[in-house]
Amino acid sequence: MKNQYILSLLAGALIFTACSKEDPFRGDSKGDGQLVKSALLMEVKNDALNVTRADADVNIDEFNVLLFKEGNSQPYAKYKYGEMPEVVTLPAGSYTCTATYGEDRHAEWESPYFLGSSEAFEVKAGEITSEVGRIVCTLENVMVTINFDASLRSVMSADSYVEVKVGDSASLKYGTAEADAKKPGYFKHDKEISLVAVFHGQVNGVETVETKSLADVAKGCHYNITFRLHSGGGADATGDADADVTVDASVSVTDVTRDVELPDDELLDDSERPSEGGGEEPPTPPVPGGEAPTIQLNGGELADTPYAGSSMTTCVLTMKSESDAGFTTFICNIKSEVLEPELPVMGLPTHIDLAHPEKMEIPEDHTLEEVMGILEGFKFPTDVAGKKEATVDLSNFIGLMGALGPGQHAFELIVGDANGETVKTLTLNF
Repeated sequence: MKNQYILSLLAGALIFTACSKEDPFRGDSKGDGQLVKSALLMEVKNDALNVTRADADVNIDEFNVLLFKEGNSQPYAKYKYGEMPEVVTLPAGSYTCTATYGEDRHAEWESPYFLGSSEAFEVKAGEITSEVGRIVCTLENVMVTINFDASLRSVMSADSYVEVKVGDSASLKYGTAEADAKKPGYFKHDKEISLVAVFHGQVNGVETVETKSLADVAKGCHYNITFRLHSGGGADATGDADADVTVDASVSVTDVTRDVELPDDELLDDSERPSEGGGEEPPTPPVPGGEAPTIQLNGGELADTPYAGSSMTTCVLTMKSESDAGFTTFICNIKSEVLEPELPVMGLPTHIDLAHPEKMEIPEDHTLEEVMGILEGFKFPTDVAGKKEATVDLSNFIGLMGALGPGQHAFELIVGDANGETVKTLTLNF
């Protein structure tokens, strides 16, 4: 099962220069406290979007930050995150912070809506609040993209399109241009709603309208629907297409925790849906087949027992994935009382995330680019997301660990894809 993708959009404390040891608080004396901007740690959980701070569909600086005082339905203060002051003065009391991005529209192209809220936190008179906790923002609407299979494209008219409607929302029309651009439509989500996709066009010169629907769609999910040509009876003796030709569809669903490939019978005609009085309840979508990733050491099985590091001349770990989508998780956690204090000096974190490097806590006085360069120097792969095979060559670490003297060094490896997750630990004794 695919791991959650957590894209950290704000990490690390900002230096608070407005206060000093001599003057620890600059608020007034009338019961006010202060909130430091860096206390708000915001994350976006969504696999379907490429979210970064600098260049993305979602820009952290465009998030609205609303501070609600307990008992009030209206926010006491509201900011765009990019315009928020480093220090906010607030009356003492209990608060929650809500972060939003976009608007919860009924149906809109390329317009995601994100929402997240913090736990309650206290602002105390004469004190500085520098820790609030994470505000996890999730996609609140339904994301839909449409594809046309090559078999259908070759026989459908150029003006063919699919009209998509989710619940009681307005509809969006996807033509070949929207399909080629993988243009996402976003739809408002209400409880227990269905998704209806209707193909309109000529297929082999015959006007065709085919309705496909999916019950109980979930918010925060990306529904990628592929329409294709389906012949019920095949071709006749003359080679002409059978008259009983319909357009069929399949759907893949991506949420923040997993990829689910739904079988064809999960996408039903309206007449077959249980809510329309026909058919039985559809089965629960199966977990994708295939084995979880494998991890080998020097071409053989990685043992659970410690290895004698001083006797190793090579130390190469090989990871392989059977999933068509490749790796989604690729983490190395270094656990060593001897080595851990040295890693920040070298510019390396103890938690190395090679599939999503933006999630790593970067050592002080270093940039992500510098850390990735250092990892490359130590023969760590730095572009593994979506790959089906990768190697981690720890041979260069052998001499370093030996030079640090006696000790035990553990490298916890967490490698995952759509088929599952494998966790193994390489332990080296010196």
